[in-house]
Amino acid sequence: MIEKILKDYITFIRSFEALLKDKYQKDINPCLFSITFFERVGSIDGIEYYFHGSGCTAKKDGVIYAYDISIFEKDIIEFSQWNLTELIRTHPEYQKLNYSEDYIEYELYQLINKGILEWLTIERIEGKAFGCVFKCYRVVQEAFFV
Repeated sequence: MIEKILKDYITFIRSFEALLKDKYQKDINPCLFSITFFERVGSIDGIEYYFHGSGCTAKKDGVIYAYDISIFEKDIIEFSQWNLTELIRTHPEYQKLNYSEDYIEYELYQLINKGILEWLTIERIEGKAFGCVFKCYRVVQEAFFV
């Protein structure tokens, strides 16, 4: 079921980005041009959005879709376990599954083993030791979900 949830997540993100690309006639990811061509906070087709850093939080019908776009590779979706947990928590169908954080982490790890996701481990900021390691995920086989 996590694979289905991720498919819905990725499909929503790419559809949302396509709306903005079409509206603003840009062929690059909206996370990269939001500050230049439109307000970072707004709405489109019933989706409320807020761009932040290299990512966006979008909300439609009460469901939260938060994600980042890689600053190192073109158009790669990155997300934390918290981002996916928020989607599950706010989605009327998925919240009924009552998935624990441990279960979600285990299922995401299985997708890493399949080569569909990769770890994105952030250890440093601006060349200085940061003191914490945050585990995030990168979608490397998006074709698996579409």
